[in-house]
Amino acid sequence: MTLNVLENQSFDDKKLEIANLCVVLGHFCTEDLARIAQKFSFDDNRKKFLIFAYSYCQDPQNYYYLREVFDFDSNFDDMMKTVMPGFHRK
Repeated sequence: MTLNVLENQSFDDKKLEIANLCVVLGHFCTEDLARIAQKFSFDDNRKKFLIFAYSYCQDPQNYYYLREVFDFDSNFDDMMKTVMPGFHRK
């Protein structure tokens, strides 16, 4: 249902607002968050969303699998360094 609501939004700002609210109210795993993040048009909004969602994620140990949702490695690295200080990609 969350994905359908996001698909009906034209702008990332509104998508971000809705996605953040859904994360707070629901129970999401990393795979769910990846599907939501892919609905954003730009990496910057994916990064903002995933940073916010980290503390609500049921399996944060799998956050490194979110690399695939980003267009640029640097945005993934920035997100990981924010949610997991000391993160270094090998």
